[in-house]
Amino acid sequence: MGLFDKKKKAQNTAEAAAENINLEDADVTESVDTGRRFSVIVDGVTTMLDGNGSIVSGNLYGKIKKGDKVFVYMAGTPAVACEVQAIEAKNEERTSIVDEAEDTAVSLQLTLPDEVQLKKYSVITNIEPQDKVDPKVSIENPALAGIINGMTTYSQDNGFHATVAYHVSHGHFLTPIKMDAEPEVNENGVAVIKKDTRIGFYMLKSQIKLAGTPEDRDSMVLPLFTDWQSLRKWEGLTKDGQKVHTQILSFQDVYALLKRGDAYAGIAINPFNKIPCTLPIPYLDTITGTPGYQAEFGPKNEGEGHVKEEKVPAGKKILLGVPKDGEETSAIRAKLLEYGKSHEDIYSISFLTKVEEDTKVVRHLVVLEFPVEYTPENMKPHMEAIYQELAPIAKEINQIEYAIKGRIPAIDDVVAQHALQMVVYTK
Repeated sequence: MGLFDKKKKAQNTAEAAAENINLEDADVTESVDTGRRFSVIVDGVTTMLDGNGSIVSGNLYGKIKKGDKVFVYMAGTPAVACEVQAIEAKNEERTSIVDEAEDTAVSLQLTLPDEVQLKKYSVITNIEPQDKVDPKVSIENPALAGIINGMTTYSQDNGFHATVAYHVSHGHFLTPIKMDAEPEVNENGVAVIKKDTRIGFYMLKSQIKLAGTPEDRDSMVLPLFTDWQSLRKWEGLTKDGQKVHTQILSFQDVYALLKRGDAYAGIAINPFNKIPCTLPIPYLDTITGTPGYQAEFGPKNEGEGHVKEEKVPAGKKILLGVPKDGEETSAIRAKLLEYGKSHEDIYSISFLTKVEEDTKVVRHLVVLEFPVEYTPENMKPHMEAIYQELAPIAKEINQIEYAIKGRIPAIDDVVAQHALQMVVYTK
């Protein structure tokens, strides 16, 4: 889906918008990932009559072996772990049962649970799911890395593009950056970009004219990578063993960056892989305009974005309490603590459970304390940033609600009474 000039070009007009941007650093000449990676894009499924697993057919990219533990990814559902029991592979127009296969059409017998119904364009890979983004753990996008291998084979199928759109919109990407000041590592071992640091993003020139590019301009694309192995294929990115800084961007971050100016005509995902994926901005506009995308990522509550400041309606009884202990709430508390420590203008953060007595709907409430002179315009960027931090780790929470300390006495009283359990951070 596009060829690229390998000469890198830095765009030095973008600036860091916050102090705690996720970074990954790596020595690309010494820390090479030599692990075996493979993926299969499913285009057919047969259930065994004896109930002993399922037979799936599709195109294999990489090398697979009998007995491999694999994960099945389908849009909108959690990954399912299973094992490869048998492999039938195509070799020179003939098929045969083999113990391993590489870069060919295959049929696999898998130990899938009975309740799992595989769909066309499911992705099977040996790369484990990454439930949350952690700047101390190398980024992975197994489903996206697998599905884009089919860009040439299935490019005429709308169903395939719908699957690509889902995995792209849920992706978190690596992109190399240049900075005019080195980041600092905080007490949690996370690299932190200092305020007012200028960041330069890279550009690649597509040799194919992308839709929406003016006739008198080249099609420049933002290079994005699903994992470090794909990034390391960029020859000449570093010299003399130097480290490369990368920023972790969600698709929503990427789309906002592209729409802030006219420097880019689109994105290139894994541009130095055997099968790159080039998506022009009109393609991305189509993704963000779908009802499914708008329902999940679009503005909520009459244009207020992902955030909602809590207001208690007259006559409506709201019950406030301490969130139940669990993996999710512990992760949320840790993220809120980290965010508070890295922002001097946040004086305190509290975390509560909110229950509407009449509907019994349970939500969670984040209470923020800012300088008295702060206006809503000063507060909203923090609310949006906190939402972006919590979204990857939140499983049961589909909306983050906010209250400002000092605005609602009833909330302040509850927090004061249960400060040990509710106050996550205080300056």
